[in-house]
Amino acid sequence: MSFINLFSTFVITSISLFALKPVAARLGLLDIPGGRKIHKTPTPLVGGLGIYLGTLCMSVFTPAVLQQYSAMLAISALVLFIGIFDDARELRVSVRMGAHAFAAWLMAAVAGNQLLSLGNLLAFGPIELGVLAIPLTIFATVGVINAINMTDGIDGLSGGLALISLTFLCIIAFIAGNVAMLQFGTLLICSLLAFLVFNFRHPWKKSAMVYLGDAGSTLLGFILVWLIIEATQGSNAMMSPVYALWFLAIPLIDTVSLLIKRPLRGISAFSAGTDHVHHRLIASGYTHEQTVVGLYVAAIVAGTFGLVGYLYNVSEAMMFASFMAVFAVYMAWGKLMRFMKVKPKQVEPV
Repeated sequence: MSFINLFSTFVITSISLFALKPVAARLGLLDIPGGRKIHKTPTPLVGGLGIYLGTLCMSVFTPAVLQQYSAMLAISALVLFIGIFDDARELRVSVRMGAHAFAAWLMAAVAGNQLLSLGNLLAFGPIELGVLAIPLTIFATVGVINAINMTDGIDGLSGGLALISLTFLCIIAFIAGNVAMLQFGTLLICSLLAFLVFNFRHPWKKSAMVYLGDAGSTLLGFILVWLIIEATQGSNAMMSPVYALWFLAIPLIDTVSLLIKRPLRGISAFSAGTDHVHHRLIASGYTHEQTVVGLYVAAIVAGTFGLVGYLYNVSEAMMFASFMAVFAVYMAWGKLMRFMKVKPKQVEPV
């Protein structure tokens, strides 16, 4: 993969984001402040479309990528379209998840990219899925899509976490010699970097110029789960599935904890709220920038732990037990904070 290709991806994505900003209002793709939304000005929801266009344009000119991922790019377009429609019209959860399940079925049944084994998670031998392969692929895909989507709550977080997960996958692809995945991953990383220039806050830019929107976060979730399944399944698998848990640790832990806690409080697991990990950190007194950077660091630490486990061939059961221990600590975080008498603060508009 040449520098020109990578730079071109960055430039095309940037140009796409610039070009899409003026038409966002006409398409109904504006995030309007109000309610639980604490930004101050209407912001275009065109990040996902810009990322897709930038990645697609250069994928067409990369033979190995086009050959390996043409089906993924086509099905991703469906996920993107559903997300755009959701951003503009706000679809019911059942409709949105049904569409994601259909895209997952296409990936598993038509493209043949499906979960066949969970690996040796319990030290009793590989857990083969058999007839459950397609149903569990659909379940896992919808879960990861929503995990990435649920991190899209503050500027720079969802895109940055996706970029970190993708970087670890590219490292694995490089080690394993998977040229197509490495090339596609680096193209997508360049598109994400271009988006983050518009989305990430810094001292000279106090608010985001564009948002990912549901279109962008669900697109990234779908692509990540496709690459992870490809990397962990079949005769050409590059790693065991358990390592992927560490590469996606922050979104997975946050989402699964809410799927457990919200129903216990008598509310829908998929309702909008301010109980995500990033909201809790801000409520504990951290600034927006500290929260995003802190979660980046946590994602890098978790991914590095998974990568080290992969490089040193640590047992899958040990890696899974370690992940569950981290999850248990996070689940007990609220009680720990109360024990330490950390009082949440009121979140101010940013």
